[in-house]
Amino acid sequence: MKKIKFIHTADLHLDTPFRSLSSMNKDLAERLKDATVRSFEKIINLCISEQVDFLLVSGDIFDGEDRSLSAQLNFVKGLQRLSGERIHTYFICGNHDPLSSWLDYLELPENVFRFGSSKVEYVVYMKNGSPLARIYGISYRIGSENRDLASKYKLKGRPLPFSIALLHGTVGNPGPHANYAPFRIDDIADKGFDYWALGHIHKKQIIRRASPAVIYPGNPQGRDFGEPGQRGCYLVEMTQDNDPAIRFLPTQNIRFEQVTIDLTGVDKINALSGLIDAATTRINDYDDSTSYILKIVLKGRTPFHSILNNGGEIEALRDDFNETQLNEEHFTWIDSISVETQPDIDINKIKKGNDFTAEVLKTIEEMNDPSKLFNEIEEETKMPPAAKKIIAEHKTDETAIMEKVKWILLDQLVKNE
Repeated sequence: MKKIKFIHTADLHLDTPFRSLSSMNKDLAERLKDATVRSFEKIINLCISEQVDFLLVSGDIFDGEDRSLSAQLNFVKGLQRLSGERIHTYFICGNHDPLSSWLDYLELPENVFRFGSSKVEYVVYMKNGSPLARIYGISYRIGSENRDLASKYKLKGRPLPFSIALLHGTVGNPGPHANYAPFRIDDIADKGFDYWALGHIHKKQIIRRASPAVIYPGNPQGRDFGEPGQRGCYLVEMTQDNDPAIRFLPTQNIRFEQVTIDLTGVDKINALSGLIDAATTRINDYDDSTSYILKIVLKGRTPFHSILNNGGEIEALRDDFNETQLNEEHFTWIDSISVETQPDIDINKIKKGNDFTAEVLKTIEEMNDPSKLFNEIEEETKMPPAAKKIIAEHKTDETAIMEKVKWILLDQLVKNE
C-alpha cells in the first residue's frame, strides 16, 4: 500500500513586527521579535521528529518584500536541516513575498523546490526510487495578484498514487484578508487532486477532509488579538485509496487570548489582583509550554466601578503584574485591562423615582442620537471626565457610548445625591 506523510504550513510571515500592543516596552519587544522564527523552528523540529517525507509551504513565508537578511538566513537554515534528513520542501510565494521580491543571491538547499509564477508547474516526489506523488503549484508574480490561478491547475502525465496542489488564495468570503486570487470550492473540487494545500487565510480551516481534502492551516504564530488561540500546522498521512489522516500540531511560541473576569458579588477591591492571578493561572493550564499575551475584560456590577474607571489605577495594577513576568521562560503578559463593569445600582428603583437622576436615565434610554443626548446633559450637569473619555474613545460606536456613559453618569449622580 502506497503511503506518504507530510506537514502542511503557510503564512509564516517571518520578520513580522508586533506593533499593535498597547503595553509594548523594549523588554517585551525583545521577547517578541523572534516569535515567528521560533514557530518556524518548531515546524522544522516536527518534520524531523515525525519523519515526514516532505514539507509544504503555501505562500507568505516572509511578511514583506523588504525582508531582513536574518529572516532569510533563518528560513534557509531550517530547510538545510530538513535537507540533511532527506526531507524535501516544496513552496510557493504569496502576496507578501511574491516571486519578484526573491533575490538571486539567496541559494536554496538541495531537496528544495520553489514554484515559478508564469504557469502551474509540477515536480515528482520520488521515494525509494519510485515516483509516488506529483506536486503542483504556482507563485504570485507580484503582490497584487489578480489572475485566476485556480483555473490553471490541471493534472499532467501518467497517474501517480498521489496528486497534491499548493495554492495561495481566497475561497469564499475573505473576511479581514485581502481578496487575492479568489476561487470557489467548485472550481477545484473536480480537478482530480487528492489534497489542496491552501494558504493566505490565517485561521485554520478543514474545508473538506477528503475527495479532495481542502485545507487552510492558518498561520503558525498569531501576531495580535485578531489571531487568538492555538496556531500551528497540519500533519497529513495519506494512504492510497483511503481518506487522509489529518492532525493539527500547535507551533505558536506566544499565544494571544482575551480573558473575562466577572466582578459581580465581589465587594473588596483588593480581591481583584487575586482574581487576575487565578485567571492567568487557568490560562496557563491550557498549555504551559507557551507564553501568553492577554487582554483582560472586567465585567459585572461592582461597588468599585468608579475606582476601576480611573485609568491610572488599572494601569498600575497591570504594571505590577507584568513587572517580573519577562524573567520567566514562558511568561504571561497583560497587555490591557478593559473596564466594562457597571455600578452596583438598583436601576429599577431609579426608574420609579421622579428626581433628576430618574430623568437622566429616562432621557438616555429614549435617546437615539448620542450627540443630542450629551448636549442636553451638559446643559444640566458637568459631565464626569470618565464619561468624556469614553465618548472620545468610541465616537463611531453609538451603542457602546450610550451604555458606558449611562452607567458612569448614574454612578456619579447617585453618589452626589
